[in-house]
Amino acid sequence: MDSALTTDLTFAFIWSAVGGLIAYVFYGFAVMSIFRKAGLRGWPAWVPIFNVWRLLQLGGQKGWWVLVGLIPVLGTIVYLVFLIIAGVKIQTGFGKPGVFYLLALFLTPVWYGILAWDGSVWRPLHTPIVPASGYADGTTPNPA
Repeated sequence: MDSALTTDLTFAFIWSAVGGLIAYVFYGFAVMSIFRKAGLRGWPAWVPIFNVWRLLQLGGQKGWWVLVGLIPVLGTIVYLVFLIIAGVKIQTGFGKPGVFYLLALFLTPVWYGILAWDGSVWRPLHTPIVPASGYADGTTPNPA
């Protein structure tokens, strides 16, 4: 292999790893803040797959839909539909209109950041299906 190609590949790998780590940390903090605003424990935001499982539950969907997403093509499409439904319900619980989800589709980091760090309060119009153990105080709150 050519040494210039090796250098280029090494450089690309390092930048990809750094970029991936920055994205993971940003989304971890954002999802942790969303969970805490909703009264949930924050640590699941840092566990891959389980964080999406908990987001689905917070949005009133079954968490196991994330496992359906592991099935190529059709399973992924079905999973994404349920993830979008959960996202709309989560943002509505924070008082955001349905059209706000367009931000999630086109500028996902901004959508997560606004939900995580604006002054909105969690008042869901749906019933989250998070088990009592998922809440910070260990009890399931009454739906609004």
